[in-house]
Amino acid sequence: MKRKWFKEKAAFVLIFILIVAGCGSGNSKETVTGGGNSAASKQRIELSMLSSWSTDTERGRALQAVVEKFNQENEDNITVKLDINADWPSLQQKVKTMIAAGQTPDLFNYNFNPNDLSRQESGELLDFNPYMDEEWKSRFTEQDLQAMTVDGQLTSIPFEKAGILFYYNKELFTQAGIESFPATWDEFFQACEQLKAAGITPISLMTSDDAWHTTNLFTYLAASITGTSVFEPGQSLDTPEVTQAAQYLKQLFEYTTPDALGGNYSVSSNNFLIGNTAMIIDGPWLIGSISEEMIPSIGIAASPTFGDGKVQPGFTVTDAHTPWSAAKQTSQEKEEAVVQFLKFMTSEESSKTFTIDGRILLSMRLELNEDEVSEAGPILGQYIKTNSEAPESIVNIVRILKPAATSKLPSLLEGLILDKFTPEEFAKELEAANQ
Repeated sequence: MKRKWFKEKAAFVLIFILIVAGCGSGNSKETVTGGGNSAASKQRIELSMLSSWSTDTERGRALQAVVEKFNQENEDNITVKLDINADWPSLQQKVKTMIAAGQTPDLFNYNFNPNDLSRQESGELLDFNPYMDEEWKSRFTEQDLQAMTVDGQLTSIPFEKAGILFYYNKELFTQAGIESFPATWDEFFQACEQLKAAGITPISLMTSDDAWHTTNLFTYLAASITGTSVFEPGQSLDTPEVTQAAQYLKQLFEYTTPDALGGNYSVSSNNFLIGNTAMIIDGPWLIGSISEEMIPSIGIAASPTFGDGKVQPGFTVTDAHTPWSAAKQTSQEKEEAVVQFLKFMTSEESSKTFTIDGRILLSMRLELNEDEVSEAGPILGQYIKTNSEAPESIVNIVRILKPAATSKLPSLLEGLILDKFTPEEFAKELEAANQ
């Protein structure tokens, strides 16, 4: 009787221990029951995702929608939790600090700079090469995958890459007798002459801060002369081609507003937005500043070329790559969950959500039907179509220079325009600052 009591007591204690052990794992585990009498315990995987895209922005709401959809489809085993820090520079530094401390976030995005590979060279990032099957690979261009590959490892997945395109005022073009946007740089200079002769300032430019609109033009010119590899890491900036681009840039300052010298982004943008100039070279974010009355007059175009085959017609200058990276994982299941989520993020369906709802231009291939282009709006629709047809691209020079060269660029541009530097001296000074 006593032995029977002891057995019953021991069984009770064992059951109690098992229940407590189960409860001790909290919400991180759940039981997945298989067929028949078999049962398996499966780890619920939680991924933290750092981003600056807050939900008071279109892109933030698009990101939240995609994450929520993924979580719903994978509610039994994977949960992605967003951690938003809207201060982008602060977030960039935070991620660097976390990597240095060995606490790399599960998922994070950042501005890729080929002259700052501290993240890639930390040894803390997941290499996606083993997971890059043909289906996933087909979502990207070979050029973008190569750009993200460092020392043979693909530690960043191409994602945001905003094409920088030519906006032009069709009404002002018509007033100057120009029927279509120039296809070659010779035609471009001719159009500038016609606009100027009609009393219209051809193009918005600037030299302050990062000289954004001007460096877009400079990058387009340099790539047109040499090809889209002109600013690749290791290439000298002190070349005849860069000198020639500087010469053309100096000429085009004859077709801009007087306040371009010393003007910043607001000054340059405003000149186009109120109809003072006929053209500007900018990203899709300018669309939101265009008035309702002006929308029917705005055309979007790809860059002219020299027609010599150095670049393919329709090529684009882009803002910096903003890819997604992930921490190297010790758990194979968690590593596979990271890959599963990023494949979902870069799928055709998610890409449409990010582009149409979030107004983000992406590295992924995307084909929109007429209804979807129309849904995007008259200007963004043109923008998406032109950008998605680009056969090749190059990142704006100001996004890939070393900090010292970026800081010096405004004074170098002003020196070039004011004849303090010849185009040859401009190229030499830029190269020296970039060392």
